[in-house]
Amino acid sequence: MNILGHYLGRELLWGVGMTLASLVAIAYFVTFAGEMDHIGTHDFTAETAVLYVMLKMPKIVHEMFPVSILIGGLFSFGGLAATNELTIMRATGASMLGLLWQLRKVGLLLIVVAVVNMEWAVPLAERGAKVVKTTALHQSLVEYSDAFWLRDGDHFVRMEHVESDGSVAGVQWMKILQHGELSEVSFADRATHKDGVWNMEQIRVSRIGRQQVTAEQHQQLDHQSTISRDFVRLASRDPEDLSTGDLLQYSRFLEKSGLDSNRYWHTFWSRIAAPFGLVVMMVMALPFSVSEGRSLSAGRRIVTGVFIGVGFYLINKVLMNTGEIYQFNPVVTVFIVPILFFLSALWMIRRRGL
Repeated sequence: MNILGHYLGRELLWGVGMTLASLVAIAYFVTFAGEMDHIGTHDFTAETAVLYVMLKMPKIVHEMFPVSILIGGLFSFGGLAATNELTIMRATGASMLGLLWQLRKVGLLLIVVAVVNMEWAVPLAERGAKVVKTTALHQSLVEYSDAFWLRDGDHFVRMEHVESDGSVAGVQWMKILQHGELSEVSFADRATHKDGVWNMEQIRVSRIGRQQVTAEQHQQLDHQSTISRDFVRLASRDPEDLSTGDLLQYSRFLEKSGLDSNRYWHTFWSRIAAPFGLVVMMVMALPFSVSEGRSLSAGRRIVTGVFIGVGFYLINKVLMNTGEIYQFNPVVTVFIVPILFFLSALWMIRRRGL
């Protein structure tokens, strides 16, 4: 990176940093205000609320990062245009695309920061925030409370509540024969996993024969299973809370089991597309930071940045949800909007002669 690249990179990092700090500060106070109702309940104090909101910051940073790059880029490029520095740079023979190429190392740095935050900081901090809040409010730490289905050989298993220790409250499993007939339905109040075996407690078993249905009850039963405790934790969590590696592993498992994996594949590919989305935000900032050769005012830069950022997010979200519902190819679904915005930015740069 030459002197020009260092200068442009410093300006961009300053703009992105200031924008991100401002947005995170606003989000901090909004989140803190939302927790004020809990202050005074059991052991939930103002200090607990501050700690809880601090632990929510990595996720907020993750959500604010793309729009921060866009608005920060608008301020950086707009400031250079306002002082005619962009004009001077172009007079030396540098095109706008060439100037963007000078920022490749800064762009790579921003991508690395975003990925590290998304893959490591967010999961750890979210887990810590949940522990802090539930402990202070004297609540049971439930890992996940929505029921989900898994397949274990010829059994389809429904689990209701996954506790923090990996045990499951409320288990139902159904045995399906090869020709599709239901042969057995069992319910257990609780299940714990150890050494590849699920120990079931308070079990009710209904065996369905051709002529009759027989019922049994047991205090305890061991059930051999290919489903591990760690895999149950993967299955029980929202796709957005999983790392990219876990998403890939679980998506393949669902696909192999013949279960619907579309939502997880869409989330996985959206993670892969996320770095490209950051590049798109940086490129989009250039043509919108100047208007007919003149810089935009600070107010117009903010409005423009918010408008583009919200538009990008909403279109992407709608297309993602549509793709999940109608089983579209996840690669096409997650990449089409960033590619269209990227090509639009290049077209605008060329059209304006930048």
